[in-house]
Amino acid sequence: MNPFELVKMGAGALLVAGAYVFGLHNGQNSEQLKIAQAQISELTATVKNYETQYKNQAIALAEMRAAESNARADSDRLRSRITSLEKRAKSAADRDTVRCLELGAECRRLLQEVRGPIEYCRKALQ
Repeated sequence: MNPFELVKMGAGALLVAGAYVFGLHNGQNSEQLKIAQAQISELTATVKNYETQYKNQAIALAEMRAAESNARADSDRLRSRITSLEKRAKSAADRDTVRCLELGAECRRLLQEVRGPIEYCRKALQ
C-alpha cells in the first residue's frame, strides 16, 4: 500500500465517522425539538385553561357585585319603609309588627351578604 491510499482510506474512515457523529447529533436535536414542542403544547393548553378560569371568575365576580348592589338597594328600600312605619306606629302591637319587619329585613340583608360570596365561589370553582 502506498501512502496516498492510506491517506484516502483514513479520510474515508474519518468522513464516515464524521457523518455518523453528525447524524447522531441531528437525531438528538430532533428528539429535543419534539420534546420542546410537546412541552410548548402542554404549556399552551395550561395557559388557555387558566385564561378560561380567569374569565369565569371575572364573570362570577361581576354577577356577585350586581347581586350585592341589588340586595343593598332592597335593604335600603326596606329600611326606609320600616322607618316610615315606625313613625306611624301607635300601639304596642304596631311596634311589634314593625320590629318583626326590621328583623325580617335584617335577615334578608344577612342572607344576601352570604349568598353573594357563595355564588361567586360556586361559579369560580366550576
